[in-house]
Amino acid sequence: MHRLCLVFLCLLLVLTGCSSSNSKEIESIKIYESYIDAVANNKGIESKNIPFDYKMHVYKQKDNTYKYEIEISNPQVAMYNIQAIAVDQEVDSNNSVYPCLGLLGDDADMQYNMIPYQAYGKKGFISGFVLDSISKSDQFSINVMVTWKDASLRNTSRVFFNCNYAQEKGDNAKGVKETSDSGQSKVH
Repeated sequence: MHRLCLVFLCLLLVLTGCSSSNSKEIESIKIYESYIDAVANNKGIESKNIPFDYKMHVYKQKDNTYKYEIEISNPQVAMYNIQAIAVDQEVDSNNSVYPCLGLLGDDADMQYNMIPYQAYGKKGFISGFVLDSISKSDQFSINVMVTWKDASLRNTSRVFFNCNYAQEKGDNAKGVKETSDSGQSKVH
């Protein structure tokens, strides 16, 4: 009888663990989808005050796709619990996962923080991060949203910006191209 109770208790713990893991996954998917909706509802309007630098690098691949990397770095304010997403409106979100930070999977359990002139990766303080993906088109626009909390962890801020790419006519070279859509931090 004692063994039966022990087996039942172990089974209950396993089922409860699976349930909480599943609900955590469902919650992170809901947050991810809300970020996609926020970017779509923003309609490409860029924020005036962006407290970090950003730039997009594009690499033409051998298969004629384009790998893009949106680099975010050099924060001008303390940014805690950073979450970000890069949305290509031409890509169906039902068939692809947009590049994101701090939203899905194990990433949702991580804390990403950026503080001006400081980095200590082991403690979650990073100097910058990259959102990257592949585009099949030689012309595309990526809408980016970044959110973070202030040092008190009470106030949440968010900014929007866009990165655009168009391959120039006659340019068949493979390799890196830095777009002119880069931004210096704009804090007033």
